[in-house]
Amino acid sequence: MAGFWLVPALNYAGGYREPLAELLRLTAAGTISPILGGEYALDQARHAHEDLLARRTTGKLIIRP
Repeated sequence: MAGFWLVPALNYAGGYREPLAELLRLTAAGTISPILGGEYALDQARHAHEDLLARRTTGKLIIRP
């Protein structure tokens, strides 16, 4: 399993500009979509972060108000 952290990529002096633009285009067109990995209530945000850091999740996490 591999992950990708966007913030460090943004600091990479344009190195990810083209791939990121393509990723955004494909997402907007509906060609690809994110994998939803779980939902947490806002009062469980700490637990969501702990699960994320411990790699107990797959996909994108949603925090609901």
